Amino acid sequence: MKQKDVLIILILLFVFAVAWIATSIYHNSVSSTISENTSQDISPIAPNFDTNTINMLKQRRQIIPVFEVSITTPTPTPIVIPTSIVPREASPGGELGL
Repeated sequence: MKQKDVLIILILLFVFAVAWIATSIYHNSVSSTISENTSQDISPIAPNFDTNTINMLKQRRQIIPVFEVSITTPTPTPIVIPTSIVPREASPGGELGL
């Protein structure tokens, strides 16, 4: 092959690669993979809150449900351990009486 043929092939490959990249970028920008619900979920929240409603919520009475039971832990009972063992009186034979 001549140099001119190689140059033409390289130019065509370069144009093809640039066209491929351009169409990929266009396709990715036009088509979205994010669903409507997800798009709505990730949208920023407006910073204006109804402060009157928030203050009214803070002033509500708190209701304690009847069905709640407080859990108490039992107090341990002390165990008495004798510190000294008093032997029975020795029997006349010199043995301990059992």
